[in-house]
Amino acid sequence: MRNLMREWYEGHITVTIRGKRFERLVNLAVREGIHIWNISRSGSGQGQFDILIRDYYRLRPLLRETGCKSHVTSRGGFPFWLIRIRRRAGFAVGAFLFLFGMYMLSTFVWTIEVQGTVRLTPGQVEQVAEKVGIKQGAWKVKLKEPQILQKEMTALLPEASWIGVHIEGTKVTIQVVEKEVQEPAKQLGPRHLIAKKKAVIHRVEAEAGKSMVQVNQFVDKGQVLISGVIGNDTRQGLVAAKGKVEGEVWYVSNVSVPLNRKSSHLTGQKQDLFYLVVGSYAVQLWPLQTIPFEKYEASETRVQLGYSQYSLPVGWKKVSLYEQEDRSKSLTQEEAIALGKQFARQDILSKAGKEAVIKDEKVLHVKTENGKVYLSIHYAVIEDIALEQPIVALPPAPGQNTSDKAN
Repeated sequence: MRNLMREWYEGHITVTIRGKRFERLVNLAVREGIHIWNISRSGSGQGQFDILIRDYYRLRPLLRETGCKSHVTSRGGFPFWLIRIRRRAGFAVGAFLFLFGMYMLSTFVWTIEVQGTVRLTPGQVEQVAEKVGIKQGAWKVKLKEPQILQKEMTALLPEASWIGVHIEGTKVTIQVVEKEVQEPAKQLGPRHLIAKKKAVIHRVEAEAGKSMVQVNQFVDKGQVLISGVIGNDTRQGLVAAKGKVEGEVWYVSNVSVPLNRKSSHLTGQKQDLFYLVVGSYAVQLWPLQTIPFEKYEASETRVQLGYSQYSLPVGWKKVSLYEQEDRSKSLTQEEAIALGKQFARQDILSKAGKEAVIKDEKVLHVKTENGKVYLSIHYAVIEDIALEQPIVALPPAPGQNTSDKAN
């Protein structure tokens, strides 16, 4: 039974035998315990087989006995591999140094990523990490266990309730959970809630202060809606008026929509670009020509070389380019009006606020001119119209003059 590992380690050769007694030579070799394999006839009076190097010299007496001649046609195995390496010592040393250098680079920290910070800045966390030894260029062998690093960083950073340290390859990820700080309640000074726009009152909810308006009442801009002055004619006090007042506000929106619109579409054509990535640098490998598309959409995938949890600063990336082309589409007047209404609604709601609701929509005027449709649209919108106004001083009570106060 053949032992492939032994054949490779000890080395083997392929021998071509010339002579009329080739079969006799093979039988004698087997009888002498010489290990041969891959026996074949290559012609009349000629054959070949494979044999171990150490057995080749045992074959010489048998060659003389059978009158055959031998010729070595190929060599293989570990001894011949060593000979080839010695002839190319410079290349072998360079390859070894390159692999050794890549390995050494993978034992250092090159990237530090901070996650989870809100009030703290990543720079503050990195300063604390540097104190416990986590910094760019740090040798990972000298770093303490992640659990110990976590405890030391938490002790040095009182604003954090928990810190996690995860080391993967040349990257260290620091996860921070900050302590919850209860902010003191904001002290509000005396104030009114006034109308910031002309409107018809739709709903009034006064939580603090005195309501000064009613539903369906028309109010001007600046009119007091909820007063911060409470009490009666003889005794008054000041509070921070609080509540919600919704009113019906009117807008007129003028929009124009072109009848011919351009949009981008993918054509189905694709071009892949391949890059060698070393650190933060990328060198294009294939293809070498420039980008063949005038307009395109790109997507990227990266592969980082490494082994187990170790990653090397070397890899490659693939960038896929998808060709785009502009297409024109003609709209009918009805389609242009519908599109104009959509744009107008978005514009009105962005002005009125997040909780605003359009109550009524009415097209006042439509005109088609110079390849565009011009619209004038009236909107009735329900929105919050309350605006804070600080109270500087309490007004004097009826029947009380300033001289009485002075006395």
